[in-house]
Amino acid sequence: MAASPASAADWFRANTDHFIVYSETSSEEAADFAQELERFDEAMRYLRGIGDEGELPESAKLTVYQFGDTDDIGRLAGQRGVAGFFIPRAGNSVAFVPAKEARQRGRFGTRSTSEDLGAKLVLFHEYAHYFMYQHAAAAYPAWYREGFAEVYGTMDFFENGFRIGNPATHRSFTINELSGYHVERLLDPPEKMTGIDGAQLYGMGWMLSHYLTFSGERQGQLETYLSALNAGKSSKEAAEAAFGDFDKLNRELDSYRRGRAQGIEVSFPNYQMPDVEVEKLSEAEAARMMLHIKSAAGVEEDEAIYLVDDARKLASAYPDSVPVLLAATEAEYDAKNFDAAHQLATRTISIDPENATAYKYLAGIALNRAKDDSAQFAEARNAFVKANQIDPRDPSALLGYYLSFELADEEAPEDALIALEQAYKFAPFDLNIRTALAHLLLTEDRNSEAIILLGPIINDPHAGKRAKKLRELVADIESGNTSEAISELKPSIDPEDDEEEDV
Repeated sequence: MAASPASAADWFRANTDHFIVYSETSSEEAADFAQELERFDEAMRYLRGIGDEGELPESAKLTVYQFGDTDDIGRLAGQRGVAGFFIPRAGNSVAFVPAKEARQRGRFGTRSTSEDLGAKLVLFHEYAHYFMYQHAAAAYPAWYREGFAEVYGTMDFFENGFRIGNPATHRSFTINELSGYHVERLLDPPEKMTGIDGAQLYGMGWMLSHYLTFSGERQGQLETYLSALNAGKSSKEAAEAAFGDFDKLNRELDSYRRGRAQGIEVSFPNYQMPDVEVEKLSEAEAARMMLHIKSAAGVEEDEAIYLVDDARKLASAYPDSVPVLLAATEAEYDAKNFDAAHQLATRTISIDPENATAYKYLAGIALNRAKDDSAQFAEARNAFVKANQIDPRDPSALLGYYLSFELADEEAPEDALIALEQAYKFAPFDLNIRTALAHLLLTEDRNSEAIILLGPIINDPHAGKRAKKLRELVADIESGNTSEAISELKPSIDPEDDEEEDV
């Protein structure tokens, strides 16, 4: 249940150039956590040669919710043992981490349930994925995707710099078993992977990524391999061309495993810590946090119904609070109570006329109503335009504007096509934007470009059935048959749910 106004815990909001942290800890802890996230982004930009564009609009920032303990995070994720999870979304990427460790009571007292795979490491790992696809979207094989995130995820900081290349102690069991797992199986994975194969995406993926990055050996081979992949070669073909004899590479990795993990330290003269602004949430904002968190994590319609009573009580208690009204709007919208959601979003705009989120809810409601009334497509279009005028970099509004034509089976004008391309520019990690653009490219007979766009999903070990289906469609496209792919990739009003990621 949502916290009542009288019992709402103290919450703090820490804001940096690239992150928003809502924390149930303290002002100091919220600031420290947000600052460390900002330093992680800063270090990744330095290492990847990517400039800083300054403070991002809120729609482009990652919002992190820090609350409860690991058991609370597991319950939210619907999976025990999850120390944190991340959901990349266009215009609203979110992550959830615990504020404290869970403790279990046994015969001999209490003990911490934390392991080496802690919440910060999980968040760093998943943010590394987000960063990779935000700034260098391409087709990455599963082993490198996870290996890259493992290498960056173990980064730590000192006063004026950072160290990267630390050992992945949380994968020590898997790594110590590397001698029994041949690198060829990693580079040429079987169609049906076993649990060991899945574990080695992380363990051996870390080892191979680490070796190619920090050992000083085989310089340039990783870049050659990735370039060959994106030129259309299979993982095995690209690996043979870049790395040569697999047995030799396997022996080198086995030797590397027994050595000391190498890495690099980077320090900056006159280093200044990233700025962080912290504020304590108002009573109304704090009262709505748990309701908002449940909705932000994603709920099915039948689950959302149970949030509606709390949402209505909060909206009644705080009728002039924009954050409360938006949380209530979200709950009603998720439960498909579109009339109630419309009233709440309209009231929000009457209080805050420049609230892009409220306009996006009005647009989403209109799209759903358009199933029975095609005139609603124009209503949705107008609301998306208004949201875009308020926040021109919000990719979800740009995508929505394009979809208001595509879903209506109307020819999209030039500005709608540009809007879709802009949405992809701002959020290349978003699967719905990526597949919508791939669909458009296929209708324009730009098949090779569409295949490249689908590559990251195909190589995503978390994508499950979606990846399998897309691999089949790509095979059809390569053979010249695009009709099924065009049909399957056509956008719908109810796209597939976002998939959360955890480690």
